[in-house]
Amino acid sequence: MARFSRYGKVLGTGLVAIDFASRIGNVQNTYKADGNWEKELFIESSSFVASALAGTIAVKAGLALFMVATPMGWVGLIVVAASASMGANIYITEKSGGVYDNIMEWVGSL
Repeated sequence: MARFSRYGKVLGTGLVAIDFASRIGNVQNTYKADGNWEKELFIESSSFVASALAGTIAVKAGLALFMVATPMGWVGLIVVAASASMGANIYITEKSGGVYDNIMEWVGSL
């Protein structure tokens, strides 16, 4: 269990770094293509935060339950946390563009 915890910390940190780097790459590609990079930054940052929060909440909620479970329970916890994280990412990515547009319209009306 201690070994799994150590590997989980390293793997989790590495995956977060890879995710963050790919999102920065998306913003940079939008900037280079003369796109609306500010909007892309808003979308990527908000979906990153939502994804991280959803994964963290799923792990903390399921940790006590799966602590006494078999190795399959740990796999289940990982799958649930990853699914929650990916679901939050997809949902926020779809919705945050409209939120950004509404904020910009509101700021423009001031």
